[in-house]
Amino acid sequence: MLEQIGDNVDEMNDNIQAYIKSTIEYYKLDLYKKSMKGVVSATRTLLLSGVALLVLFFISFAVAVLIGEETGSPSIGFFIVGGFYLLVMLLIAIFGRKTLERIILTSTSKNIFND
Repeated sequence: MLEQIGDNVDEMNDNIQAYIKSTIEYYKLDLYKKSMKGVVSATRTLLLSGVALLVLFFISFAVAVLIGEETGSPSIGFFIVGGFYLLVMLLIAIFGRKTLERIILTSTSKNIFND
């Protein structure tokens, strides 16, 4: 009987070690999956932002040239477009922090925690 209890304790010990090992492996895989989702999301966002920045640059350049042609002075068009972007930047800096923070937290939490 004592030998049977010893065998059960050994078997329980082996089962506990196997459980701990599989739990560690699970959390490693889960961490890998979540970190890769973050990397993919960040890469995608950077690529889309880069393309959007190029589009915005060319549209801004065209608008500045158009305004310059309409006013008769090319530099005025560039100053107007630059002033517009300065105004947008100031508005974002003053009023956009909370909104931007909420958007980023919401999108990243959806990507990472929804499986």
